[in-house]
Amino acid sequence: MNISKYIKENQIVSIVGATATGKTAFALDLAATLISEKRFQKVHLLSADSRQVYCGLENLTGADLPSDFVAAKSEKLNHPFFQNSAKNIFLHGVSIISPKEEWSVAHFKKLFENVKENLGKEDFLIVVGGTGFYQQQILQTAETIIVPQNKELRERLDKLSIEELKKELQKLDQAKLEKMNNSDVNNPRRLIRAIEIALSYSKIITQSKNSLPIFYLQMPKDLREQKIRQRVLDRFALAKEEVQKQLAFSKNIKSDWSAFSSTGFTELQKFITGEINEQECLNLWQTAEIQYAKRQDTWWKKRTNLIKIAAEKF
Repeated sequence: MNISKYIKENQIVSIVGATATGKTAFALDLAATLISEKRFQKVHLLSADSRQVYCGLENLTGADLPSDFVAAKSEKLNHPFFQNSAKNIFLHGVSIISPKEEWSVAHFKKLFENVKENLGKEDFLIVVGGTGFYQQQILQTAETIIVPQNKELRERLDKLSIEELKKELQKLDQAKLEKMNNSDVNNPRRLIRAIEIALSYSKIITQSKNSLPIFYLQMPKDLREQKIRQRVLDRFALAKEEVQKQLAFSKNIKSDWSAFSSTGFTELQKFITGEINEQECLNLWQTAEIQYAKRQDTWWKKRTNLIKIAAEKF
């Protein structure tokens, strides 16, 4: 597909899709093409993945760090990044914080704005990732990300059980509760934040008038599942080492550390502690990744104005 016509005067595009559809490969290929055609001097890739920001979990989260990129820093940017100086391609939002640090859509929004405001006239930005809510913030800013923490409310809610928190949220915003996945509804931190937001705002989304091209990589379900299973197999040994190191460094893992809710972490932790065997761990991790990919597909299929691209070759 000739995608040049979609870029036109845009300086930013998004590449979205489910796990294992080749988003990073597509983005790198696009970046190289734009540079070789001399359409832009520099191309920046920004990961819109909520888990690939964590250092030391690159294999677990599937963070694709090209071997020819090196770590770098800049006084203009508030975060470390990776670059390929020879190709003038830069990668942001991958492996930039400790697993114990907090990361949310609000942090991603600030990261996006920081990269965007430092783009030169001859620079181009590609936002890559399957975390739909993060991608949405480029065009639609959720008012909820600026809702301040309510200390008194949190102190009261901290004393409630998960079931009591669910009842509180159901009274305030039943639709929100119904949309939360199994992990969310069993995470007290996320339930408390949802209650905090529901009490603060009645209007959730502020629409933006801006638009940009969104390339949606799609792949036949059977092929995607096959690729997911292979990806887990390929990453298994190194991901196991990453989880072992985190367990050794973090004797008391807290339930609200988002890094450790990454798909595969719990499964590998159970394998390492002897609760399940290796094959069971593989099966559970592969199943969790496949289910996550289905949820990503569901999110994007509800969106309109996507430029659909067959992803089989990536």
